[in-house]
Amino acid sequence: MAYVGFERRSNRRADVPATAVLLRGGAAGGRFDVANLSAAGALLIGASELGRGDHALLRLEAPGCEPVVVHARIVRGGDGDGVNALAVEFRHRSPDTEDAIQDVVLSALEEDARSSRSVLAEQAEA
Repeated sequence: MAYVGFERRSNRRADVPATAVLLRGGAAGGRFDVANLSAAGALLIGASELGRGDHALLRLEAPGCEPVVVHARIVRGGDGDGVNALAVEFRHRSPDTEDAIQDVVLSALEEDARSSRSVLAEQAEA
């Protein structure tokens, strides 16, 4: 019997050209590149003193979008394959933050779809 993969995530993730700042106790816990983003969490690339189980405020900054501040909990972290990364889970205190982050994800997915269609059209013309 063949194994069929199971996706644990309930929210679609997207590669987003965004940055994030983690704030803890009023001090910056690091600036990160966002590797991927969903309404439920993000994968952040960069070094930090924060580790699994820590809580922080996350300020998400994406081109063309207002910054979003959301409570986050670090669910994984460390140096894997020479890359420092943190996986964070969002703890939405209001539906507005979830909606704002979902808008960023949808914009990225739509841009990706437009780019893919453009490449396919160029290949068809060649």
